[in-house]
Amino acid sequence: MALGHRVRGHRARAVIASIAATTALGALLTGCATDSDPAEGATQAVEVRPELRAMLPGELRAESARIAVGTESGYPPFEYTNEAGRIVGFEIDLFDAASKRLGLKYNFVDMPFDSLLGELYASNVNALAAAMSDTSERQIDYDFVDYYNDSDAIMVPAGNPEGIKVLADLCGRVVAVLTGSTQADALAALNAKECAAKPAKVLQFDTDADALAQVQAGKADAELTQWSTGAYNAKQVGSGDIFEVGNTEIINPTPLGFVFLKGDVEMVRAYQAALQSLIDDGTYAEILKKHDLSAGALATATVNNQQP
Repeated sequence: MALGHRVRGHRARAVIASIAATTALGALLTGCATDSDPAEGATQAVEVRPELRAMLPGELRAESARIAVGTESGYPPFEYTNEAGRIVGFEIDLFDAASKRLGLKYNFVDMPFDSLLGELYASNVNALAAAMSDTSERQIDYDFVDYYNDSDAIMVPAGNPEGIKVLADLCGRVVAVLTGSTQADALAALNAKECAAKPAKVLQFDTDADALAQVQAGKADAELTQWSTGAYNAKQVGSGDIFEVGNTEIINPTPLGFVFLKGDVEMVRAYQAALQSLIDDGTYAEILKKHDLSAGALATATVNNQQP
C-alpha cells in the first residue's frame, strides 16, 4: 500500500470506549472485532505495574479507556482463529500480557493485512499486532516495539520435487505470497536483479493461507512467507506431510514488532517498558515456549531495531 513518506507528529487518539464502538469499527473495516480476554493457557498471572501504567497517555489511564488493535488472523502461530472463533496465537498472548502489565483494555480488529498500515495511519486503530516486519521503509511513518527475530521460508510441496532451496531457485517459477508483505517486496527485488532475465511469476493473495493453498493445488511452485509461520504450517497442515520448508539457510532476517503511529511516543515507550518487564520476569520466555518459538527470542525490547 502506497502511504507516502509524510511523518505524522501527533498522537493517534482513536480511543475506543466500548465494545459496541469497536464492533462498529470492525464492520466499517469489513473485519471483526474481538474483545480482550485472558490469553488461553496463559503461563502466569500478569500484574499491573503502576509505574508503567503512568507512562501511558493521560486519556488511556482512565478505567473506561480501551484501544483498538489491528490484526490479520490468518497467520499462525502469531495470530489465528481457533474453533471457538477467538483470535489466539503467540503475538496475541504477548500483546495481552503487555497490555495487562499496563492495565490497558483493548479490542482486536481483524482486517486484511495490506490494509493494516493504512488504517493505523488514518488513526482508525491505535496499534497493530500482526507479525509485522520492522523495516527502515516502514519506520518513516511508524514506530515498532520489537518482540521477536524471524526470517523467510520458501514453502514447497513435501519432498521438494523441484529442489527449491534458495531465492534464486525461484527464477522462472510461479510463487505465491501475501499481499503487502515484506516477502512480496523481496520477490519484486529478486525479479529486478537475480531473476531479471527469467523473472518469477508472483501471485499475491489477501491471506497467507490462500497463498499457501496455491502450492497444495499445484498452481504455484512455492510460497514465500515468514519462517516461523512456514515451519508451523509444515508441521500442522494435514499430517505434516503436505508441505516443507525448502531453504536451510537463513533468508532476510528481520525483527517483528508491535506497530504504532510515528509520534505516538508515550504509547511506544509504555509498551517497550511493559515488554521489557515481561522479558525480565520470565513471562516472555514462557509465552515463547508455549508456542515453540524460543529460537527467535530477544534479550532486549528495542524500538525500531535500535539497541539502547
